[in-house]
Amino acid sequence: MNGVQIKKVSFIAPSTCLPVCEKGLVRKTIRRLKKILGNQLEVELSPHLFSSDPVIDHVTAPLEDRAEVFKKAIREADLIISVAGGTGAEDILFKIDRKDYQVIKKRKPIFMGFSDFTFLLNDIHYHTKIPAIYFPTLRLGPGNFKKMASLLFDEPVTYHGMLWLTSPPRRKFSGIPIGGNLSTFVNYLNRKDPPTYNWKRYVLFIEDVQIDVEDLHRLLAALRRHKVFNEIRGMVVGSLTAYSKNGNYRMIQREHLQFVRNYLKDIIKKRELRGNPLPILAVSNFGHNIPNDLMAVPIGGHVTIDRDKNLIFRLHRPKKNGRKA
Repeated sequence: MNGVQIKKVSFIAPSTCLPVCEKGLVRKTIRRLKKILGNQLEVELSPHLFSSDPVIDHVTAPLEDRAEVFKKAIREADLIISVAGGTGAEDILFKIDRKDYQVIKKRKPIFMGFSDFTFLLNDIHYHTKIPAIYFPTLRLGPGNFKKMASLLFDEPVTYHGMLWLTSPPRRKFSGIPIGGNLSTFVNYLNRKDPPTYNWKRYVLFIEDVQIDVEDLHRLLAALRRHKVFNEIRGMVVGSLTAYSKNGNYRMIQREHLQFVRNYLKDIIKKRELRGNPLPILAVSNFGHNIPNDLMAVPIGGHVTIDRDKNLIFRLHRPKKNGRKA
């Protein structure tokens, strides 16, 4: 695993707790991880996975307790998994200090989580340059098993996109994946002292659930205010509404994708004129409740996208001739 040894995994619950009925799903996920990483894998479960804060009942525990579990995990575990989204992960930042980031930078644990955990995944990468995996962990079913194993072992993983919302790129392009849940990522940027990115190094991945076009408008406007679209290498848009198999989902998703294209039309044109096009690819397997071939995105890792809509992920940037590419 390129020198990375995963001997201990810690399941944490920084946001919303799991229902007791999902204990079996947690056990099944542990069994599948052991198939990837070996039966000697040590597993630690946060005491708050199935509990709820008596004062703020939509989070698992008081902030001090959640932060204590997080700080313990970054000092002991090699793979740290957030079991659910919801709300509450952002609170942890109030308790993370420079020493914690130094620990993460030195030990290089792999973080995995989804939705609300977008906040921590991006912030950890921003401060430490350590890649993390955006994926709903308890969805580690047979269809995702082999690809997750490859990603953890830093091997290439390929997915296929659905359609280009812009002209296809003339040649393949590469960059650092960033983003996740759109609402949470915008919230991450909308801070008093927002992170400062060199956007031209990044490919933005976005998905969301239960937002309408007005919400989408506000969120894209916020990204525009942060000048994300001026230089970013590309953009990948997943599901932007609550997934279902009925035609209503497909209709709403088409409306959202059309809005993205129309809203960014002037930026797309300007970038084409200056010879720095903004390719935007829509995919069908990135987002909440997606049933098949669910995409795992290595935030802070590496992605290559070609004009045939193939996406190739690596947890780390591939090396070329013994040096970083």
